[in-house]
Amino acid sequence: MDAADIDQVWWDAAETWGRAGDAARLGEFGDALVRERRVLRKRLRTMDERLTQVLRALALTPGRKFVKQLLKLYRADAGAPPGPRFLASLLAEAQTLEDLLPVLTYDDGGLWDELRACLFHELLLRGVDAEEIRRRSRNIHFCAPWGGLAWLPHELADMERGARFPSRGYNNESGISCPAMSSPVALDAAARAAGAGHPLTDATTVRLAEAITGPPEQGNWGAHDVGVFTTERPVTPEELPGVVASLPMECLADLGAEDRFVFAPCSLGEVWRVLFATASGAAVYGPGVYGAYGRLSAWWSVAGLAGAAPGAGPAEVEEQASACTWMRFEADSEWFHNEINDYGIVALAPDGRRIAVLAATDTD
Repeated sequence: MDAADIDQVWWDAAETWGRAGDAARLGEFGDALVRERRVLRKRLRTMDERLTQVLRALALTPGRKFVKQLLKLYRADAGAPPGPRFLASLLAEAQTLEDLLPVLTYDDGGLWDELRACLFHELLLRGVDAEEIRRRSRNIHFCAPWGGLAWLPHELADMERGARFPSRGYNNESGISCPAMSSPVALDAAARAAGAGHPLTDATTVRLAEAITGPPEQGNWGAHDVGVFTTERPVTPEELPGVVASLPMECLADLGAEDRFVFAPCSLGEVWRVLFATASGAAVYGPGVYGAYGRLSAWWSVAGLAGAAPGAGPAEVEEQASACTWMRFEADSEWFHNEINDYGIVALAPDGRRIAVLAATDTD
């Protein structure tokens, strides 16, 4: 039986053959269906790839006429790849606010809301004024509740400035990398020994772990490790590197006394940029979740690391995080591959009684 014969088989033929005990006819028909599905799936994958090429070219070619053609195709099949997150990222990279107005002013619900919401945050991250976007787009509401985007602030926080983005062409792409740790200092043996004497209690919860590890999870990184600990007595910023090096975490489990452990104090802005790059597209094998959802993931990770209360809004998260002491580290444990992108991030609460750590590694 070939593809042409399949359409000629009546709808309830399988039931008829089953009742008649005709296993051979059922098997023949099933084999034909399997072969035809394989052919159609391959053809659909090809069509999806070609359509993605077309939409990519339209998004990356500056000019309103290209944007309008993209929107025409998007309206025709909004469920087709590459999807609203990627399209918003491409459009924000190549188009001016003026040429993007057809996207920002079109209101048709559903997936269109997600495209507009993602585009709004992509533009914010690239420095476009939020009030100008709202004014030019007739104040269309951009807080569509897609994946929590409604939680995000409509103005850039100080920590969010300086985000990195990929550079895309029609058939190529220059990815982004996490900001490197600046001026790392090696931890000496005395500080490491002193840090090991701090009694700790593991306070990691499922909720905290999910929030903190969002960036490497969504960015498709190779591995990540998280730990939240409370201390019996306050830890000072000077003591923090030694305490961290002795934490009971998988990423540090086999770290010997002579193995490299380097650290550097860092700003909240540097932490946010690392987390944003992780979530939005710094991975070797995965595209990440692009700008809008990368922004959201970085915010929630900062909230978990800083110990913000459940349900806290962006202003509370930023205030809590700004009061913390932040540090980055790298180590020569087996868990860290020290290739491409590896990092450890630490937040010390203002009272010195809470330490939160996120470690992530991505290898080729």
